[in-house]
Amino acid sequence: MKTILISLILLVITVRQDEKQIDTENSTVECIFTDRNVNGTIGDIQSESTLNWSAPKKSILKGSVAVTTLKTGNFLRDGHLVWDKYFNRSNYPRIYFESMAIEEKSTNTYSITGKLTVKVITKEVQLSAEKKANELELTGTIYTSDFDINISKRRSLPHWQK
Repeated sequence: MKTILISLILLVITVRQDEKQIDTENSTVECIFTDRNVNGTIGDIQSESTLNWSAPKKSILKGSVAVTTLKTGNFLRDGHLVWDKYFNRSNYPRIYFESMAIEEKSTNTYSITGKLTVKVITKEVQLSAEKKANELELTGTIYTSDFDINISKRRSLPHWQK
């Protein structure tokens, strides 16, 4: 069974209407670690994306976030997550995404196939996207074990140690 650490990524991309470029200052990346019931954010978004609302297939979503900006509301947990055992900020300081295909499913709803690189492992991922005014909201499920980030399940103590 795969360990699920990040089960839902929510990326809200704010687009500068005049340029069709990503406004990284006002965009956010949120994550929900479902097996721990923890929410978090990742920042320092860098983007080389271009959105074409009239021809979505011509759009390019390409960017990265800094591992050191992972925040879950618990300083100790955040520190552990970026250490060598998990995300390894020293050797792999950024997480990268690049779209390979963008398909319009219905009005303002898209399916995005892309390459996600965490550490040196690149996997194909599927994201759903919805356009809301000048924002594009992307969601998807990612298994950290696919990227050699294995968070073990909490072990229950024997009854005599409780």
